[in-house]
This record gives sequence, C-alpha cells and structure tokens, in this order.
Amino acid sequence: MQIQQWLGWMLRACRNLGTEQRFRNRSDFARAWPDGELVEAVHVSTIQRWETGVLPVPRPALRRYEELLGLPTGQLTAVSDHLHELNHHRRHPPVGGGGDLRLLPIHSRRVGTLLDRACSSGIVSGVEWDELTGLLTQWPSTLLPWRMWEAMSQRLLLEMLAADGIAWVQRYEAMVRLLTHPCGGPAAIAACASAAGLRNHQAMTSTVAALGSSDHTDSITAMITQVHNPTNDRALTGAVAGLAEAVGRGRLDLTQRRRVLVALQPLAGSGDDLDARSAQILQRLSPVPRQPAPVAPPDDPQRHVTERLTLRAIAQMECSDAAGYDGFAELVHHMLCYPSGDTQLAASFAIAATPYRGPLAVALQEELISPGTIAGSPEWSTTLLAALRTLGGESELQLAERIVTATGIPAETIRVAAFAIAHLGDKTPALWWKHAIDQRLGMVAAAPDRPADIEILRGLTYSAGITGRRDALEQLRSDPRTPFDSRAAATWWLDVPAHILTSARH
Repeated sequence: MQIQQWLGWMLRACRNLGTEQRFRNRSDFARAWPDGELVEAVHVSTIQRWETGVLPVPRPALRRYEELLGLPTGQLTAVSDHLHELNHHRRHPPVGGGGDLRLLPIHSRRVGTLLDRACSSGIVSGVEWDELTGLLTQWPSTLLPWRMWEAMSQRLLLEMLAADGIAWVQRYEAMVRLLTHPCGGPAAIAACASAAGLRNHQAMTSTVAALGSSDHTDSITAMITQVHNPTNDRALTGAVAGLAEAVGRGRLDLTQRRRVLVALQPLAGSGDDLDARSAQILQRLSPVPRQPAPVAPPDDPQRHVTERLTLRAIAQMECSDAAGYDGFAELVHHMLCYPSGDTQLAASFAIAATPYRGPLAVALQEELISPGTIAGSPEWSTTLLAALRTLGGESELQLAERIVTATGIPAETIRVAAFAIAHLGDKTPALWWKHAIDQRLGMVAAAPDRPADIEILRGLTYSAGITGRRDALEQLRSDPRTPFDSRAAATWWLDVPAHILTSARH
C-alpha cells in the first residue's frame, strides 16, 4: 500500500476540487498557510512534495488542510491514521513530540476534563477521543486507576460499535492507541476480549481485529482463542484479520509465532473465505521461502472495469484534476478488486474524504442497477454495495431499500444491502421498516431452516441499531417469529445507553 501517494492524492484532490477556487493555485495556498501566530509558513515546493507523495505529510499539516479548505475536523487526519495503521506503521503521537514527556499544565488539565467526560455520561466526540488518546499516548507511564482505564475502554468500544464513517475511524484509531498503551493496554485488551466472548454482545469483526494492533501476550491469546472456539463467524473473521496484522509487523516472539501457526493450520486449505487469508499468514511464518505471487498481466480485465468506472465518475464532475487521474484510478481499483477487505475499506475512506465521493457513488450505482449486475452473480453486485456503504448517500439508501424488499435478486445481494442501510443515513421511513421486517419474518416463519433469510434479518437488525430506529428494534424484539440471534441483537441495541448512541454520532 503506497500510503504517501494515497495521502498526497487525497490532499491534492481536496485542494484542487474544493469550494475555494483560489486555492487551486498552489502558490496562493502556500501564502494562506501561516496564521500569524502558531502556524509557520510553508514553501510551495513542500506542498508539491506532499501532494505527489515524495514527502510524508506531518499530522499538523493535515489539520491545516482541513482548516483552510473548510473540511470537518478529523476528516483527513482520521483517514491518514487508518491508512498508516493498516500498513503496520506507527504514527508519531498526535500531540507534538514523542517519548515520555512531562505534559504541560494545560495538557494535564485537558486530559482531566476529557477523562471525566469519558468516564461519566458526558458526550465525547470523535475529535475528542482522538485528542484524549493522543495525549495519553504522549504520556506512556500514565498512572490512572484501573477502573478508569476499564471504564474508558468499555465506553470507547461501545461507541466504536455504534459509530459509522469518520466517527468510526476516529474511535477505532483511539481504541488502537489504548490497546498499545503500556499502562492502559491490558484494560483495553480485556474489554475487547470480553465483549467478543459474549454471544449476546453485538461485538463486530472490528472488535477482535483491533486486538491485532497489540503485541501483548493477552491480545494474541484472545485472538487465538477465537480461532479455536469462535463466538460467531464475525469474531473468527476478526481474529484472522488481527493475527494477520500482528504477524505483519514482524515483532512476535518465537512462542507467539508457534501458537499462531498451530491455530491457523486447520483453516488453511479449508476452502472457505478465511482460507486465503490464513494461508498468507502461514506463508509469512514459514521458514521455507516461497515464490512471489504472479503479477497480474497488463490487460487484467479488472483494470478495464475500474477504468470505465473511473472515467464515468470524472464525467459527472464539473471540473477534474487531470494530473490526479492515475491516483484516482488506483484507489478505485483497490476499493473494488483488492483481495483484502481492510484495504478495500481504506481506499473507500480515502476517496470519500474528497470531492470525488459523490460522482463515484453515481457511477457505482449506475453499474449496480444494470440488469446483468443486480440480478446476476452476487460477487460483483455485493462488491459495489460494499463500496457504496462508504461513498453513498440518500439516493443509494433508497436503492438499498428497494433491493431488500425486491424479488428475483440473489439472497446474498439482499443480505449485503440490508447491512448497507446502516451506513447510508437515517432517513428510511418507519413504514418501510415495518414492511421490510414483516416481509422477512414471514419468510423465516415459512422456511425456518433457510439461513439466507435469517442473515438478511440480522442485517436489518444491525442497520436499525446503527441508525437508531427504536421502533424497528422494538418490533424485532416483540415479534415471536424473530429468531433468537436477531431478538438478542435488538435487545442489546435497545439497552445501549442514550449518551453512548449520541456520542457515537459526533
């Protein structure tokens, strides 16, 4: 993954295609950079090197782009943090400096304020979680009471499960900082491991996958436990993803490496979705050198598809950045065709942070609704729907609603659409929820052994929880036809404290 190139393209796209037309001139942008107080001047050539990926972009520079271009705070920094985390590169602590610094009084007071809010029923935004965990990272020997680390970790995990988009990225990265904190790590690991082990807890794949950011023995043990005896399929998927990250950093000791080898051997060659991922991890751990994977030929048909969608998206724009075409096409290709789901998601977040988001969503929707796609093999339609979860808006939400209640569409496509509703806004009408749930409950009652309908219902429960539809959750909990898993999920969502749900939306 070419992190610097991706980030450089993202910055260039935001500057060249943003609402501030004067900043399309790099020199004018450089002149506006200093604020006369804290932000010093930057040379135009430095901006050019950042935007071409020649130089790494400092975190304060990402924040200055957000300020000058009028972007939401954290939109660029959160994506940058996530990209570096996936690429196994540790970022410098978010608040200047490094090492075990003695925090300034103003920072100490700020930590106290944020801790008090996080350990009570106050509202904590994604930006504030980023700030709090960044300050704690600066202070690796922080001696807080265990109950405070525990309360902070458990709350952050709940908010991460209920958040979406950039709000989720900010909380995921904040959780990674807690998991890797010398003093707070054990409490964060215990929170994730405990949640993943409860069958009624709505711990998602990310709960277990986040454990992979830590080299702590307890973290490795928790993931291996889920491989041997998974709570559910999501926990197993997360465990394999987390182990892949832990192995990828190359810092496991010999005993840990042996435990991972033993745990993943049964999955490799199983033929299921985790087969390839497990085989890749085992190959990295194997002392026997392997031949590199063959490089795709230049006429790879996947490239033709992504180029077509890239050009279709550019055609939707009032203006485009010709110099950024290759970077955009590369990100679209990674989003749709890369074998790693984590990389696909990261590419979609990078695109979503730029003005290309809306035009690409239109291009993907046009591709999806073509008869050969929507009613054909679900492999391509589900890939498009997965991308639209990050890029889409109200129009894509309406499409997902139609897919969920339609006939003649593969069940797997409907399942992914049911989950996608969670990430496309909260404007779904109450009547639609009642009709869709009644329809699916009727199908479950008529064919209780058909797993596809149960999975679609699970997707609707998840989407109702993320979007805060208590009426739909109450319907699922009270209807006797609702399968146990969906009823338990609806109950869990209804029991999440209101201040957690409110915070998760900020």
